[in-house]
Amino acid sequence: MRRILALALFALIACGSQPPGDPAKILRDGASAMAKVRSVNATLKLTKGVVSIKGFTLVSAKTSVRMPADSDTVYTVKQQDVSFALEIVIVGGHVYEHIPFSPFQEVTGAEATAFPNMAKLFDATSGLAAVIPAGTQSKYVASEQLDGKTVDHVSTQYMPEQVRGLLAYLNSEGPVTANIWVGSDHFIPKAVLEGDFGDGGKDAAVEVDLTNFNGTVSITSPAP
Repeated sequence: MRRILALALFALIACGSQPPGDPAKILRDGASAMAKVRSVNATLKLTKGVVSIKGFTLVSAKTSVRMPADSDTVYTVKQQDVSFALEIVIVGGHVYEHIPFSPFQEVTGAEATAFPNMAKLFDATSGLAAVIPAGTQSKYVASEQLDGKTVDHVSTQYMPEQVRGLLAYLNSEGPVTANIWVGSDHFIPKAVLEGDFGDGGKDAAVEVDLTNFNGTVSITSPAP
């Protein structure tokens, strides 16, 4: 009888414990799903360190993306202790800039490329879909809850040129650690990158939250 009870208890424990997920497969599945994104909303916020963009200190950014190449991004930046918003609309191959107290104006050349086109993040061949599976030292962290949904939390590491290819102003000299959360639908609702991409090569971290996958987004050309 004791032996039967012990075997039953062992079976219950074995059934109740879930084996850790395969981090490489989770990342591959996430990359495949991200390659099919046609529209998305994203929020990027700096959680550690200082990162400058166009001479301003980046605080956060909110963007709406419509593939293959349209985006509407509002950057919250600081100059000294004053925060303000810069809006960059990229639509139909044209780049428009809106700074406080002035109307939208089209910009070209170096000024047009000072801010990244967020749509490139979701390019199937060179964006997140291409980079995500290429992580090294990948580990399964845990099954967690995020916004009321079950997600797989995976940690991995990327080379600086891989991250720089996604967002040029995340210019790290060394490897970048990434924590990535992948949903049951394989979309990636959250990622946190940490590395020495802060100003002066100092440690910094940025959190990216993604919502409204393949939903309706509003991107309007400011052209008259």
